[in-house]
Amino acid sequence: MDATQVAHLLRRTEYVAKPSRVTALSQVSVTRENAVDNILNGTGPVAIPTYIDHDIDGEGYQQWVYAVQWWLDRMIDSPKPIQEKMAFFWHGHFCSSWDKVNSAWAMMNQNRLFRDQAFGNFRDMTQTMAIQPAMLFYLDNLDNVKTSPNQNFARELMELFTLGVVDQDGLPNYTEDDVTAAARAWTGHGINWDTYDYKFWSGDHDFASKTFMGVARNWNGPEIITYLLGGQIQGVPVNTVKKMVACKFLTKKLWEFFAYQNPPQWLIDELANVLYTNDFNIKPWVKAMLMHDEFYSTTAMQGLVKSPVDFVVGCHYYTGYRAAATNPQWYVDGMGQEPYAPPNVAGWKTNGYWVNTSVFGARAEFARDITWRLRHNDGTPIAEGKTPEQAIAAVAAMFGLNLSTASHDALLDYITGERLIDPSVGWWESTNLLTMAMMTPEFHLA
Repeated sequence: MDATQVAHLLRRTEYVAKPSRVTALSQVSVTRENAVDNILNGTGPVAIPTYIDHDIDGEGYQQWVYAVQWWLDRMIDSPKPIQEKMAFFWHGHFCSSWDKVNSAWAMMNQNRLFRDQAFGNFRDMTQTMAIQPAMLFYLDNLDNVKTSPNQNFARELMELFTLGVVDQDGLPNYTEDDVTAAARAWTGHGINWDTYDYKFWSGDHDFASKTFMGVARNWNGPEIITYLLGGQIQGVPVNTVKKMVACKFLTKKLWEFFAYQNPPQWLIDELANVLYTNDFNIKPWVKAMLMHDEFYSTTAMQGLVKSPVDFVVGCHYYTGYRAAATNPQWYVDGMGQEPYAPPNVAGWKTNGYWVNTSVFGARAEFARDITWRLRHNDGTPIAEGKTPEQAIAAVAAMFGLNLSTASHDALLDYITGERLIDPSVGWWESTNLLTMAMMTPEFHLA
């Protein structure tokens, strides 16, 4: 691959295209597969910091702040940032919110699952997620008992986690009767209130026959997941029709997270087949996406707006700051993407969703805060002693920008006007130039 393709691959998988990584993966001897394997290999379990691996009375907010800052710093500094990228993808897929769960221990156990199993097996991850306290609290399955079935988890399991509402032909993937049967199957799967671990309460479980997707039997909750994802129940393979539906649903979501919106059906079918034939093993599926020619098409390379988290990570990387210094948790809410706090169970949308005046106003506030830190005690005089062209080149290099003609000319117009007012290259020129660089369209495109 050439350097342009490598930089694109790294921006999508490692948040920023670090120069050393671009150089290493752009050498003639490095093939696309070499580069992709280099990015994907070497991930493994990550220890959760002691301060947030358990609940501390009266410090829930402080633990959330610590958790946000720790995760953002890992996105910047992890030796394999793709692991954090995938963990955040799963966080937006299997949503739980710190506000409702109200437990550092539960949320960080879920966070550990998403990170450590980021490239594991989707079916296994789904089974584990379903009985973790974070999800049991968030979608109320701890209140799901045979005398009063609660449908929240059963519905979202099919609608948002595995199948989607309709298939590619617009036909429904499940019925309301399926939701009712699945909810009954999940009765009794709750919490041990002494330890806050998962516990199956047999007295609250509905052991009667239930008809789920046309099959009448004494369904239990985990068997619902097995059926949806084409595994085996009591050693017997189940119908795999829904398995392919799930593969296509997940593939579209993955592609839109990493590439661009509304991928063509032929592309979804190709990549979904990889997930299907690998029985929901995630790594071969992600590799197939990163290897695909379409991932390096003009549409893919120019078709994705950074999420707020991606934007914050970029600001930190290029300026050298880390989250404890900048307190990004004060800003990401206004940008629309608080880690550990999705807006609802559907998670965050992608791409064009992030382009609106409210979101960009919040991004500008954060960029300005970064600027004040850079300019403290007259630091970072990016324009001093330089011609206008040199000043633009310097700030572009600082933030890894390949400026379009329009962005270049806008910065040049600013500098030209500023120097008509203050030919000595005053304090405001460097200050505003730094903020403007972080607000160029190029800095907001992945």
